[in-house]
Amino acid sequence: MNKQETEVFRAIESGKGGMLKFLQQILRIDTQVPPGHDYDKVCDIIQGRYDALGYATSLHEATEKYMKLSGAKHIGLEGPRTNLVARLKGTGKGPTLHISAHTDLAAIQKQGWSVDPLGGEITKTSKYGKSAFDKGGGYIWGRGVGDDKGETAALLLAMEAIKQTGVKLKGNLIVTANCDEEIGGVAGLGYLIREGIVKADMGIQLDGSMTGIGLSAMGRTRFLIRTKGKSYHGQVPILGINAIEKMSKLNIALNDYWRNALLKRKYQTPGIDFGEGLRAKGIECPTGMLNIGTIKGGVQGATVPDLCEEEVLRGMIPGETYDGTLAEFKAVLDGVKATDADLQYELETVNFREGYVVPATDPYAIECQALIKEAVGATLPFTGTLASTDMNYQVVDGNMPCVNFGVGGPYSNGHGQDENASIDEIVECAKAVALITMRKLGTQKA
Repeated sequence: MNKQETEVFRAIESGKGGMLKFLQQILRIDTQVPPGHDYDKVCDIIQGRYDALGYATSLHEATEKYMKLSGAKHIGLEGPRTNLVARLKGTGKGPTLHISAHTDLAAIQKQGWSVDPLGGEITKTSKYGKSAFDKGGGYIWGRGVGDDKGETAALLLAMEAIKQTGVKLKGNLIVTANCDEEIGGVAGLGYLIREGIVKADMGIQLDGSMTGIGLSAMGRTRFLIRTKGKSYHGQVPILGINAIEKMSKLNIALNDYWRNALLKRKYQTPGIDFGEGLRAKGIECPTGMLNIGTIKGGVQGATVPDLCEEEVLRGMIPGETYDGTLAEFKAVLDGVKATDADLQYELETVNFREGYVVPATDPYAIECQALIKEAVGATLPFTGTLASTDMNYQVVDGNMPCVNFGVGGPYSNGHGQDENASIDEIVECAKAVALITMRKLGTQKA
């Protein structure tokens, strides 16, 4: 590491106090989704900080088209879908790097918190375990410290340190604070990349942890199925058509489709670890999945139900498209319908995003792994997930190599009660971001 980079790391360390005040400020704004209120308030705060650094900033609110693609009505989305784009033009010829962190939060459970989920409380230790990067700097608590406002704070800390030390980047940098990642990101990073607002040669998705470098994730389509029947007296059901019964037939077929077809559909990803828990179930790579998540219907036991509705999530391996997934899913339902003249159903798509994989042999991924080790002193393995992330928009729609890391781990209770993050870990994340940015874009002194 050269003198310039060492100075940036020192500035990151000295900026920890200011970072914590900023993080507490944005933690206290409730952006849990649904409904996803106050994205504009968070973006205003973040925009002011990047304005002060000399970035060209702009706010972009997703159009009604993207709200519909998000499934806004079904999910219960409300308020503007505000996204921040901050650009720093390089001093010379060089590539463009895009770094993304999302502003929305997973839903806050009402019970089980020992601290205020929007308070940003700081403690010396965490009763849920210890971060591998903990040097005694304490822990900060609240929804979003691990996913994803801690990453937002780490990113800003890194960029402020680069500015403070007078480092000039040769290549171009784009930073985004985007919404709705937790429910598909369609009106967030999906909107920014699909509309060409953000274009880059390579990316960093700050939505992971400091336990691994994410290179692969599943896609997903959320389907809504409705079966229709004929209401009648429950003691004379022979004269009615039971919509719940018809849905049950569809579910038997969907379960067979999952267990006997999708679980055999795999996308091999050598060099990418999906975790011990999945290995114990025989899953070592992206594998087709299906979950019947909700079901409702009927008014009382003495009435034949004339309507039943359920939501099904179909996990898509990398390479599976929405169109192909829809056609195959519909074929399963139509196969049941062909055996039952009284079965009527409607199929609706709530939203979707496709899966992705950056190979473990990708030069950019390998270089980032080496740079993160240089920055934090630990080799993070390449990992994958059966969940989905906004990185798909960078890789699939934006056609850029990308890596995913961030803040948190088993101790941090991401998406759960008492979410927390090591303050030292946020600082180390900032160092990793700063070093990748400087090495990939090139630097010169002011």
